[in-house]
Amino acid sequence: MSVSPFKAAAFLKCPKCGKGNLFSCANPYNVKKLTDMPDHCPECGLSFMPEPGFYYGAMYVSYALTIALSVFNFIWIYMLWGFAAVRFLIINSVLLIVLMPIFFRYGRSYYLALIYKIENAANKRKKL
Repeated sequence: MSVSPFKAAAFLKCPKCGKGNLFSCANPYNVKKLTDMPDHCPECGLSFMPEPGFYYGAMYVSYALTIALSVFNFIWIYMLWGFAAVRFLIINSVLLIVLMPIFFRYGRSYYLALIYKIENAANKRKKL
């Protein structure tokens, strides 16, 4: 394994080999293919759908990304204009809507990388 799972996740690649694409379509704004993923990595064969409902946990990763962006937006808006609730709500809402497909994909990517890393570490311990 030449690449770390989290570095591979940053490029939306397989956490095991770092080569296979996680999503069938590279464009996250193609709404019809937003969620299309191959069943297995075309390079190493890692299952991208280990069990039914696997990616429900990715919602928490996506949620963390949206909270981080919202906090960042609040800070820079507060520094520029002081407390401007309406301005914050408008800017933050527009950014979150525009970035939703990207956060969706990165949520899945980082969740798969996290689970792969945990299971890989557990399997190494069992072998010892």
